[in-house]
Amino acid sequence: MSDYDAIARFYDADHSGFADDLPFYRELARRTGGRVFDVMCGSGRLLVPLAQAGIRVTGIDASAAMIERARMRVAATGVAPRIALYHGDVRSAVPDGPYHLAIVALNSFMHLTTTADQLAVLANIHRALHPDGLLAIDVFNPHARNLAGCDGELALDRTFRTDDGALVCKFVAQRVDMAQQINHVTFVYDELDGNGSVRRTVHPMTLRWFYRYELEHLLERTGFAVEAIYGSYDLDPFVTGSDIMLTVARRRG
Repeated sequence: MSDYDAIARFYDADHSGFADDLPFYRELARRTGGRVFDVMCGSGRLLVPLAQAGIRVTGIDASAAMIERARMRVAATGVAPRIALYHGDVRSAVPDGPYHLAIVALNSFMHLTTTADQLAVLANIHRALHPDGLLAIDVFNPHARNLAGCDGELALDRTFRTDDGALVCKFVAQRVDMAQQINHVTFVYDELDGNGSVRRTVHPMTLRWFYRYELEHLLERTGFAVEAIYGSYDLDPFVTGSDIMLTVARRRG
């Protein structure tokens, strides 16, 4: 069972309103003009709007619960003919392509904490892409400002309601290991029922951050040539203070 199975409904409600990256991926998909591969797609946040734009999309995720939620989302919106969903581990294998664009969105690549896993996933994506296909990877920029305050203190991040109406308070604690480039994150979800009772779900996870030339080196080793690195979804240049590092690379060979 994937670690995300236990929090799939929280994750879905927490992230379903985020669409800042959608115009970027939609336009990139139109530019490439073919099938899109949403790697580690979660509950399908990007799948449905891309399919609604007439794009054929394949999604894969290691969490069975996330894929089930994605299936429900797809069924409710009538775009099933343009979407294929798979439950699987992208470190081992990916669905057959060829795809014209692969997307690893919203820090998903940071869940790969070893070089072996990173290279395995990139190699699998490379094999699945059409010759000359594109890969977009969106990760956190480990600028000192962005890492400040990651001292392990538990803080309220936000409140939201799940699709069954439960009120959830989400707390986050982060602790960084600078030598290992690791961010130890703990999510705490306090779910309040109508009687004032609280049910707590605790979800720890480990994220590995990347520096620019480290990521470029990984891509080079697996047969990609970097085309551009942006600091925002609006294609601003990547600079020291950027919040994100959005890399677009082209498959060679």
